[in-house]
Amino acid sequence: MISIARKLAPVLVASMFVVACSKNDDDAVPAPSITVTELGSDNSKIAFAGSDLHVDATLLAPGGIAGVAVEIHPEGASGWEFDSTYTEGFTGLKNATFHKHIDIPAEAAAGAYHVHFTITDQRGQKAEFEAELEIKVDPTLPTISGFAVATEDGGKELHVEGNIVAQNKIASVTVEVHGSAWEKEFVYNGAAMVGKTTYSLHEHIDISAAPAGHYHVHLKVTDQAGKEKEFEEHFDK
Repeated sequence: MISIARKLAPVLVASMFVVACSKNDDDAVPAPSITVTELGSDNSKIAFAGSDLHVDATLLAPGGIAGVAVEIHPEGASGWEFDSTYTEGFTGLKNATFHKHIDIPAEAAAGAYHVHFTITDQRGQKAEFEAELEIKVDPTLPTISGFAVATEDGGKELHVEGNIVAQNKIASVTVEVHGSAWEKEFVYNGAAMVGKTTYSLHEHIDISAAPAGHYHVHLKVTDQAGKEKEFEEHFDK
């Protein structure tokens, strides 16, 4: 019996080693990653005080997303700061598109800023992405007052309205509607608005194909100098 046990011992040890290795392989989940594809309009890495910062990023997390943190701070001693962690709509997903518009207050100081993105998975693994950002002040940017949205006709239409002022004359207006399961862009550049410095926007948008849920509405005014500014609203369907 002792002889048999001695012969079996190496086999048992080898089996335990294989099981342990297999368990370690199962636990070895790749770290998450984040790739920022757009920071500022057309990835310009420029934003304007009193407007918003457009951010698009690709998220990958085989271990499941726990959250995405965005931090913005000035390169100098003083300036505007931003720090927020996003979990809603991301938690548990293994891949996702991060599409956000971050409001920059009108009193934000112009200058150089640093942006940090951190994705954390449900195992505590992290990945970071860093970028430079310039905040500018431009009083000639288009503005809109009274911007409001509301669903009509049982949720089949979206009413969008607002009063636009563009010192450099209006070139176009773009309305983007997006939710977790549906998004669509609508461009308006009719003769009634193009070339005008003021315009009362009043549109009814067909959203009958959009499923029930929470939606963001981004209205972008582009002027004939190529400058643009975005405004945001929300609605539930």
